[in-house]
Amino acid sequence: MSRYSWQILGLSLLLLASGCSSPPKLDVPPPSDFEPFYRLSQDETLADAARQLEIDRETLERFNPRFQGNRSSSRRTLRVPERDSDVPPEGPYYYRIQAGDTLSKLAQHFHISLLSLIQANPGIQPQSLRIGQRIIIPVKGRDTHDYRWPVANPQVRINFSYQRWGVHQGLTLETQSREEIFPIAPGQVVFAGEMRGFGRVVIVEHSKKHQSIYAYCHALFVEERNRLSGRHPVCSAGNQRQIDKPGIYFELREEGRAVSPENYLPALPWK
Repeated sequence: MSRYSWQILGLSLLLLASGCSSPPKLDVPPPSDFEPFYRLSQDETLADAARQLEIDRETLERFNPRFQGNRSSSRRTLRVPERDSDVPPEGPYYYRIQAGDTLSKLAQHFHISLLSLIQANPGIQPQSLRIGQRIIIPVKGRDTHDYRWPVANPQVRINFSYQRWGVHQGLTLETQSREEIFPIAPGQVVFAGEMRGFGRVVIVEHSKKHQSIYAYCHALFVEERNRLSGRHPVCSAGNQRQIDKPGIYFELREEGRAVSPENYLPALPWK
């Protein structure tokens, strides 16, 4: 078995205790007269709202990553950050619990995995959230990494989550039959071949910190040591055995540790 096999097969217990490093204090008070939500009028855009709220437009957009500005959409209420500094481009973000919030709703809103949200806030009680409690939203560099999804129309069937067999450390993506799969960014192929239990696999190293893994491929289009621009497909989708449909298993690793890909990739719009 390849020395890279552990990158997919290892279910590290340390993963369950991981969180964000060096967070600022979470017990700062909200600004006076702070309103956590803003309802857009029919003709109002996100840029209009940013001017009205006196907030940087990019900051408001990062805090509402799935908002598309569709006037016919029923999702016209924005969440408002308390401070621009709570939403840095590199992440993580900071949010204060409001009435009606659940961790599941927040994970959906910020397009992150529920598991990573729990990991980033050790000691939090998901069933008894306290209104006014500030928490960490573990988005990681969506505006700085410039990563892309491996397919044009991502259909996530199993995300980074607890499953009956343990932690599902990546994403199960359903695709078209033999659809071309692209690397999330330029990099170098460090493994391309067969891996027991995962079929044909490609591993791409993007930096000293990040590697991406593409498994259950039908055919491989790259070889080890190939340097990729990001525009060339690495493989075609095979049969994803976890869902018994065409697709791939996709994983992102940071310094050898599996992390939630959704926290790094562009947020998908609301359906």
